[in-house]
Amino acid sequence: MSLKDKTVVVLGATGNVGAAVVEFFDKEGALVFGTSRSKEKFDQVRKEYGWSDAVTYVDSDFSSDEAAAESAKKIMDATDGKLLYVVNNIGFATVGKSALEATSEDILSMTTNEFLPSHRASREFIKLLGDKEGSTVTISSGGLGHGLQPGMSKFYGGSYKNVMLINSVSCFNSAIVDDGLKVSVCSACIWFGVSRKGEEKNQFGFPSETDSGEKLASAFATLAVGKKAGEVVDLKSVEVAVEVGKEYE
Repeated sequence: MSLKDKTVVVLGATGNVGAAVVEFFDKEGALVFGTSRSKEKFDQVRKEYGWSDAVTYVDSDFSSDEAAAESAKKIMDATDGKLLYVVNNIGFATVGKSALEATSEDILSMTTNEFLPSHRASREFIKLLGDKEGSTVTISSGGLGHGLQPGMSKFYGGSYKNVMLINSVSCFNSAIVDDGLKVSVCSACIWFGVSRKGEEKNQFGFPSETDSGEKLASAFATLAVGKKAGEVVDLKSVEVAVEVGKEYE
């Protein structure tokens, strides 16, 4: 199964993971649509990563149920109904407090601002793609290990958000089976730091292997084309991500 000529939307296209996924999919000949909170940022990242002119920006808003439904439909319309694969990279882990320090207000904020937009986006695209054979929604659940490892307790927010997203994958798939839908959902659970292209640390100063995003992107290709349908795929290291990526090749 190849990405060539397949229509894909990458939600959160300008983040460290999203930008690398767009670059890889673009080079593989996919018709890529990308979202970002800022068109200016999108254009900057296009230059930074060398995306082709075929990569198309689409405005979106997943801050409420109504806005999410409208945005998903707008993106589907922009692809002339040809959308087949969705890579959901929405959400930004809140950092700076451990589980002993995070207040109820902090957890409510993480739920409202980080988890719910991703959940809404996945839900709406699952409904839109429901009867399309071979369609997939891949949810990036970021670093589950953030907050779980010694020396990383201040990343508790990342673990909280990502555990909720992983639970969503199982629940979405149960609903898909019950409703007899054809779309499939999976998650890429990333345990390692992902930096910008050519850099050795991510935005939090956490060390990462150079070009970790590029190596990770091939794993997302494997997931997008449906080779891990229904699974939560643990990417505990760059090496594991590369091995998963070989299944796409």
